[in-house]
Amino acid sequence: MIFHFPQMHPELLPAAARAALPADARFLDPGVGKPGSPDHVRPDLAPFDARTAKALLTDTLRFGETVSSPRDILAQGLVEQANALNPESSRAVQAEVERSILGAVTPERAAPDALENARRQAQMVLLLAWNLEDRLLDLRGAEAKIQTAWERLDKSVSAGEGEADDESDHESMHLGRELSGLTLPMGASTALPWRKLLESFAVLVPEAVLATTDGEIGAALTDAGVPEAPLADMPGAACVFRAQAWRLIGLDRLPEARPWLDAMITLGVYAPVAGNE
Repeated sequence: MIFHFPQMHPELLPAAARAALPADARFLDPGVGKPGSPDHVRPDLAPFDARTAKALLTDTLRFGETVSSPRDILAQGLVEQANALNPESSRAVQAEVERSILGAVTPERAAPDALENARRQAQMVLLLAWNLEDRLLDLRGAEAKIQTAWERLDKSVSAGEGEADDESDHESMHLGRELSGLTLPMGASTALPWRKLLESFAVLVPEAVLATTDGEIGAALTDAGVPEAPLADMPGAACVFRAQAWRLIGLDRLPEARPWLDAMITLGVYAPVAGNE
């Protein structure tokens, strides 16, 4: 299985980038994707099922509006969701949520399973990244509607009417209000920190084979001296990298507390196909 990296929404990729990917490449679904989507695959090792993943993401975002620390967002949001899902054993569930997301240690279980915790953290990271991508798609859609409305206004004025008709003006005002409610992330390259996402991919899809059309990722790996693999391993790729996950995410050595980062990851960089803009 080849997973596209780092975006999880096909709609974010230009046609030229989609055309460059291997035909069997799929997009990772962290648990909240459309059921039955032919473009997506949910990792078998993702610990949260679809219902739980959606609920945890919803409450995490809701509580994020009232607290400033990311750790507090996770703690408060997930603990509250745990109580709602299982009121009869809220204390036990709360402790489990704290351990899985924040790595907290409680008297009931002094040594939680580190790998399971890492998988839960990885899925939460990808859920939040998925939400950022959703927001970006919403913004793009609103911008397209705004542009269409402005073009309509321009044609109306150019026709000699002197001012826009009431219907066009009303639509523009409505779309302006719609757009004002959306917040664009800091930029495609900074909104989704690819090294952090790569670590999450590596945890949920050990020995992953990834494909990207982001040339900046390839340049960064080249600059970091990450070993390359034969191009024949991923036909059509401009370059192929193969190394332990810890090397790909920029670490100097394998962390003792994160042995799962020793998994070998293959990442092929594909150049967008000209003529498919």
